[in-house]
Amino acid sequence: MSDDHIPPKNRHEFKIAILCALPLEASVLQGVFDAHWDAEKYGKEQVDTNAYSLGVLGSHNVVLVHMPNMGKVAAAVAAANLRASFRGIQLALVVGICGGAPFGPSGELFLGDVVISEGLVQFDLGRRLPNTFVRKDTPGENLPRPGPEVRATLAKLQTHQGRHQLRNKMLEHLRLLRQRSDLKIPYPGAMNDRLFRPKYLHRHRPPSECAICSNADGDDLCRSAMEANCEELGCGELDPRLRSRLLEASNELQPIVHFGLVATGDTVMRSGKDRDSIAARDKVIAFEMEGAGVWEMFPAVLVIKGVCDYADSHKNKTWQAYAAATAAAAAKAFLEHWNTSKCCSSN
Repeated sequence: MSDDHIPPKNRHEFKIAILCALPLEASVLQGVFDAHWDAEKYGKEQVDTNAYSLGVLGSHNVVLVHMPNMGKVAAAVAAANLRASFRGIQLALVVGICGGAPFGPSGELFLGDVVISEGLVQFDLGRRLPNTFVRKDTPGENLPRPGPEVRATLAKLQTHQGRHQLRNKMLEHLRLLRQRSDLKIPYPGAMNDRLFRPKYLHRHRPPSECAICSNADGDDLCRSAMEANCEELGCGELDPRLRSRLLEASNELQPIVHFGLVATGDTVMRSGKDRDSIAARDKVIAFEMEGAGVWEMFPAVLVIKGVCDYADSHKNKTWQAYAAATAAAAAKAFLEHWNTSKCCSSN
């Protein structure tokens, strides 16, 4: 508890919830809390199976939901339980890590950058036909766009001044977060931000005798290759497209915030070819797995995630801690621009 913050009288006075799918995401998010409240004191509904951490971010009392698993179903169950126990929630943020589309509508995207959703696209919801997949794209099948309060706040943050203020606050929160001795959040290094050609697979190279990986005409990957890193496999065909921000970085590439559509689904995207195809088709800038489960549960919902990989077969955990930290810092910076007194109407 902190003397600088007044605790809510009961759990229904909490207006903002944050859902994290991974313990890493939740641990880093708690690192930007300004105060902590005793969750046991506020309780929950008897049927609620969620685990919560309560605290303060900026001027807001927040509920942190520790999800038991990744994915849309786990997110939907967690959101339903949250709504039953904390009936005053107006804004829900899904915060954590995601895969990024490196050359999407928002411009060059790098590992450690943050994406904020202007809407969600369920990229794996559709019909599988012979030799093709047709995504359901009718108004009744698409997720609705965010409510007017969210759209207005995002519009303000996308002005020149808004972007400047949001990024500066994010960088300051990130700096303080990385100074904490109890959290290990190293910057992996710009040299480890490696983007491979979309069709270049993470597989065993000759003279390996792996029967699966040696099939030049197939896209299959063996489990052993998927568990190995790029150095062990000798991955080397980098994407030739110019990446100006990386060339300009003298040491540490400072993260920026991207706004746009985010692809969501129950499929872990590990294909550079499919990533680029879906990004071009649906104009999305990132891929994640929880947003759809929360999207229609509350008056206002946003996905705020740090890019930890390029959603291709070379994905690994090297950037996860840093990306989780940039997302947590951006979420706190966003909440410093959010006014709960004006929220919320329905979508």
